[in-house]
Amino acid sequence: MAASGDSFADSAVHPPWFPHALVDRACVPATFADGLPSPWGRIHGWDHTGALSPDWWNQEHDGRWGAWPDAIKSVEVVSESRLGLTVHLNGTWVARLYPFQTGMDVSTLALFEPWTNALSSAPILLPVAGQKNEHGDQVAVFEMHTCLSTETVVERPHDLVRAAAGVHAALVAHATPNTERRWNERLKVIEDQLKTTTLWRAPHSKHVVGLPSTPFSLDGVVADASGAMALIAQPRSLVDHLLAPSERLPGVSSIAMFEQRLSLVEGFDSPESREGFYRAWGDGVPSSWTSRSSLSTANGGVWIWRYEAMLLMLAEARAYGLKKQAKACDRWLFDVSRIQARLGELRTVHAVRRGGMWAAIAAALLGSGPIQIPFVLGSAGVALAAHFVHQRRMPPPF
Repeated sequence: MAASGDSFADSAVHPPWFPHALVDRACVPATFADGLPSPWGRIHGWDHTGALSPDWWNQEHDGRWGAWPDAIKSVEVVSESRLGLTVHLNGTWVARLYPFQTGMDVSTLALFEPWTNALSSAPILLPVAGQKNEHGDQVAVFEMHTCLSTETVVERPHDLVRAAAGVHAALVAHATPNTERRWNERLKVIEDQLKTTTLWRAPHSKHVVGLPSTPFSLDGVVADASGAMALIAQPRSLVDHLLAPSERLPGVSSIAMFEQRLSLVEGFDSPESREGFYRAWGDGVPSSWTSRSSLSTANGGVWIWRYEAMLLMLAEARAYGLKKQAKACDRWLFDVSRIQARLGELRTVHAVRRGGMWAAIAAALLGSGPIQIPFVLGSAGVALAAHFVHQRRMPPPF
């Protein structure tokens, strides 16, 4: 979802999924298979226009999998988004067409049996069939459903993140250990491509773990008969695919992206409302994921994932010509420098705290004479004072 005022304003000229501000050619799907050159790399796609005809669905094509629908007599385009087109088949099936391919996240969730089984009771809608090639998913076919409007989703942020928590919790058994080096390298690649003036790296706590890729979006949410939300399996965004290597990211990265999307439409009016948003997610995932060390800004906390989300939203704004969104992202990133300066000061304070503690221990164990006790007390006092300064000056997680 774009910032208010940007929302697919150019769709009459450019489809919302076509990165017109990134490529220097017209939107001609017949040329997508050759790849479109861009400053961020070649964009691979396919000519999806054939799939707007029933005949295409009733023919055999390479790369198909699952329970492919048969005897298709009607194809109706119902919506378009950043990811592609949504069509109804015979009024019975929902198919999502991805003109540009960004990997196989959607088909993998449906075809890799351990993950499929883990998600069988989770609030996520997986495809029953699809088509892919070497570049990624082209088509995903789902049972009939109706997505909630983004306005409805924005009004129910806690229900949204509880659904995400259900998906993340289902995948805990398939989590992988902290890979902070790769996560930080991913950030560097994005920063380099966007040529931002900000640099941010994080050490992360051991409780921050990677999960199988489950990208979500605000326009991919459904509700069951009871009103409970569920999320539709989605591919990676095009800008994410172009700018950075695919990585197993922690669940909090998805929540940070949701938060930043909601923030653009003024979804939060106070730090407390943000905290409640993350706590609603934390109630459904392992408690260690929202522990003090995991949320500590010194370890990256939620701030580092907010930062990555904002970088990707800036990339989206540049790729699709979203001027208002670009300005909002630039304003947010300008404030990052203040947080980084604060963290730089706190690293010095932490060094003082640590030095005072070790000096006190060494003096207690090795010292002697009349100055021993004053030295121990003085060193301990310095460490304690530094600790209080560190705690008070640490940017809050929310």
